[in-house]
Amino acid sequence: MLRLAAVLLWLNVGQAGAELCLDDGVPGSQRKYIQDDLGNDIPIGVIECGWASSTFLNGLIVMMIQEILGFHAVIDPRVGASGASPIYALAGCADFDNAKEKNCGSETKIHVSVDSWSGTHAAAQQTFAKQNPTVAAEDLGSMGYAGEESMYVSQEILHAAYSDAGLALDFYKSYNTTHHDPKKYFDSIHDVDISELALCSETVMSHPNRMGNYARFSGDLDGVERQADGTFIAKCANHRWWYAPACRSNASTCIPVFTGGDGWKLQAMMQWSTAYGIPAAIAISAGWSLFVKHVQLHRALHYWWVPDATFIDMLPEQLIFARHSPNEWLEGDKKTGGQGSYVSKMVSKNLQWKAGRVREFVSSINFELPEVQSLLLEVQQSGSSYNVSCKWMRENRARWSAWKPVETNCYEGFGLFDAAGSLEDRYVESREGLSDLLCRACPPGSSSEKLEDSQGTTFICRRCPAGRSQVSGASLSCDLCPLGEYQDETGSISCKRCGFGEYQNATGQSSCTRCPAGTTTLGFRAQSINDCGCKEETINVLPAASGNFECQRCGEGLRCPFGSSVEMLRQGSADLGDDYLPQVVKGYVSRLEEPLQIFKCRPASFCSGGKPGECAGGLSSMPCASCEEGKTWSGTKCEDCGANVVAWALAMPVAVAGLIGAYSFVNSEVMARASAFQASLMAAGIAVNVFQSLAIFGMMTVQWTPNFESTSSRLSVFVMDIELLGLTCVTGPENFLRFLSAASAFPAASLVLVTCWAFTTGWNTIFKRSKLQVTPWRFYKTANTMGVILQVGFGALAALALQPLMCYRHPNGQYSLLKYPDTICGSDEHKAMLGVGIALLIVYVVGFFVYCCFGAWKLPSWSSQERKDLVRAFLFLISKFRLDVWWFGLLLLIRGLGFSLAIVLAMDSPQLQVAVASIIMSVYLFFLTFARPWKAPLINVADIALCNILILLVNQAVHPSSAVDLQFVDHFSAVMVVLLITILVMTVMLCILALVLGRLFGRGDFLLNLAREGGEREKIAAALKECAQELLAVEEKDLAQDLGLMNIYDLKALKAAISAVFVDVLEISSSALAPRVALSSTRNTIRAIAASEQVAAAVQQVPPVHRASEADPSTGSVGEGAT
Repeated sequence: MLRLAAVLLWLNVGQAGAELCLDDGVPGSQRKYIQDDLGNDIPIGVIECGWASSTFLNGLIVMMIQEILGFHAVIDPRVGASGASPIYALAGCADFDNAKEKNCGSETKIHVSVDSWSGTHAAAQQTFAKQNPTVAAEDLGSMGYAGEESMYVSQEILHAAYSDAGLALDFYKSYNTTHHDPKKYFDSIHDVDISELALCSETVMSHPNRMGNYARFSGDLDGVERQADGTFIAKCANHRWWYAPACRSNASTCIPVFTGGDGWKLQAMMQWSTAYGIPAAIAISAGWSLFVKHVQLHRALHYWWVPDATFIDMLPEQLIFARHSPNEWLEGDKKTGGQGSYVSKMVSKNLQWKAGRVREFVSSINFELPEVQSLLLEVQQSGSSYNVSCKWMRENRARWSAWKPVETNCYEGFGLFDAAGSLEDRYVESREGLSDLLCRACPPGSSSEKLEDSQGTTFICRRCPAGRSQVSGASLSCDLCPLGEYQDETGSISCKRCGFGEYQNATGQSSCTRCPAGTTTLGFRAQSINDCGCKEETINVLPAASGNFECQRCGEGLRCPFGSSVEMLRQGSADLGDDYLPQVVKGYVSRLEEPLQIFKCRPASFCSGGKPGECAGGLSSMPCASCEEGKTWSGTKCEDCGANVVAWALAMPVAVAGLIGAYSFVNSEVMARASAFQASLMAAGIAVNVFQSLAIFGMMTVQWTPNFESTSSRLSVFVMDIELLGLTCVTGPENFLRFLSAASAFPAASLVLVTCWAFTTGWNTIFKRSKLQVTPWRFYKTANTMGVILQVGFGALAALALQPLMCYRHPNGQYSLLKYPDTICGSDEHKAMLGVGIALLIVYVVGFFVYCCFGAWKLPSWSSQERKDLVRAFLFLISKFRLDVWWFGLLLLIRGLGFSLAIVLAMDSPQLQVAVASIIMSVYLFFLTFARPWKAPLINVADIALCNILILLVNQAVHPSSAVDLQFVDHFSAVMVVLLITILVMTVMLCILALVLGRLFGRGDFLLNLAREGGEREKIAAALKECAQELLAVEEKDLAQDLGLMNIYDLKALKAAISAVFVDVLEISSSALAPRVALSSTRNTIRAIAASEQVAAAVQQVPPVHRASEADPSTGSVGEGAT
């Protein structure tokens, strides 16, 4: 019947589109569309639900919207299944009846619903509105009546009982079997086809909560069954009928009661039957059509609701029960009468600004329940919803006219709009003298304000003033600009954010306030002066409590993010988090009482950074340079001295014994050809030289990578930095004593050697021709021993002597010694150290270098004069090199001294230090590659490779551009250091292997010479003999002429070969080359030096075209026979 009514409504609405019900109704051609969010024309959508009152009333609303208000309107083809349907349909949910997924989110095409039983779904409506406040449907109030659902009895039964016995069966007490016999007016339950009834197990009769409430509040435990889990279900006869206590013992006395669905109102009907002695047998029809059939076919009580037309022709009456108790129903006790359900008018949220007049009209609609029931009965009797609706509209003009809003009586959110006005100013603030006025939703940037005039109350749209804004349309007020924002224009939809360096601590302002000088804000929208802070790289030196700012530049060694203050720096915490915490950078330190006086630490790892006054590993003083009294630096932290004092006491006699042993060790015979033992000493010397270079590199003021800094620190002992050996345990933490102890090492060693020479000489003089005589120390051997020690340690000696001159600058402007940072340059302690250093520099650095230069200059003449002891005193300078480049030892001294001078001369220019060190290494490499001075080719190759690696290493000191580069450079430096050590180890191992093979098989030199000799000796001897015979046949003049045509490099090689043949093969000298000398290896060395000089004189006879290239006799051939 309901669906038939819906079809008829559709047909009648279609007729209404062609014919007008009202004589003055708005025809279809003049009706207006509303626009969706994309600007497309759409009609106003109306949704009906699946009951007669909803179908009729929503159809009536469509007719009134069309003919009275002049809008296009349609009934949506989808029918709501329950009172909850309009809640979701009006919000734009496409599948509004889907229990699982309603697909909300699209703009709704449904705008109006009346006769909405939303009261039974109030909780769902509230939850949805809370979750979706911008689209939730708007409830416009009650329809004017409440929906009622209860137990009903037909008019036929009522009339029969009243006529027969004066019994009013619409009153609950009339069913009490103690005084009455109501059963005779009803059919027997046995007349009902039991197959048409639903099983109790499939309905609310098996609902644990509902049946549990029934058992608890009724006390009827015989009417329920307790389940294994303690819950209850209804006890049903034949699995379908539930008998009330009044007829449970005799089912034939039961009155049939029908309900539908899954058991509509079941618990209440069960409680009414039990509480008031009604002999009811309650069953649930198996479907809607069977429910209608059962009610219409049988004389029975039944469930029904109004307004509805299903049983309206039976004129049923609702049973009257005891007055409704809201509290009891809230607890689940339903023995009192039911309460009417709220029936509302609802519209979509956007209807207010899409068709405000329609919304206003719907909100005014009001019907009474008897009126609705009468109209439904009329529809059922006439069969035409359209005719009934049209009749009502014609007969109730005065009534609906009152619902119709006045055209210019705008309501909240809207304002007067002049349709004929200019585009710039169509929203007006008065309706006097204007005829084309409409009500339009106020646009964004304005608000709706009430206006009282001679025509009554209306609303106007007024532009938002400065300091306010409104982003939404149809708004009742403009919002104050919030904290941190402002607006200096009128009619704005949003406020402007305060920019960087501005704040606003009040609402509704038209401008922002500038932060104090030197400060800014972290971002936009700052809300108070507390959001202002010193700019990045500056710090506030005033206390925060003062509310003032004095921002100073932080400078080197201090990380100052936005908002830094001295208080934060001291406390080590910031309100904005660690990213905005000022900190002392790692490698720098300051005192807690003077946190901005920054000191730079050497090495950087001694200062961990962070809060002022924090040092690594328990270091003290400023800047984190030394341990406390009784402790020594272990490399990672300060530790107790322990046995270090005893170790130093034992080390002294061991050192003296080592010096005495060195006298015999370094004065062994020197061969023109490098032996495996000599090559081993050369390799050891190169290793010491490399380690000294790495240690001196670490003293530079550049930023090294962590790996290299750690390696350099461990090698610092090679430049007399013996702090890691616990020196402070002997000297204490005083820097002067520490420096004096290190500086005394070389003079003490010299004193020991001279003392031994003087003692043996004096002893033997005293005990001349006595058995008490000892092996005398020769002065030239003593001098050579001292030379070896000073030559090996020259780099360390130079670095040590120059330490008092290595003053580096702190960020606070003070200067400290590089080695002793807690000694301030210019202090008394520094002056004392400077005196010691200068004395060491003059005597042992400059003096030794001048001594070596003098020896290198005089050696040729001393050799030719056979002043053997003088030559032997300088063997340390020449014994490791080929004799045609005997001067190369001076370059080694210059290299070691140059590194230290680079640090002194460019202390505050790290990159210049790197550049100078690179130049020194490059010049050394040039001469090394050109001259190949070492007697053993293996040592030459190793030295060249090591020199190249050192150049690469020293150039890794330049600051990398990013963290990724830093990681790469750190790894690269580590690889280079490993490569250095690998080359040194391999070189030493090859020398040792050559020594072993030489002792065992007499053949090991091929490893030192890189396999360049062997069976070639006999061939060379034969070639020399043949060459000598051929040369005898050539005139000297012709020979000189032919030599003039040779390449300059070939002439040099020839000169070196002639020198080697005369000195080392023939052991003679010619008038043109050299005098005769003795045959001992030492004298051969002397002789070769003299021969080299005389070869240079002989070559002067070569034609002048080549003479300029031969002026330097020291640039001998790289050929191997030059030794």
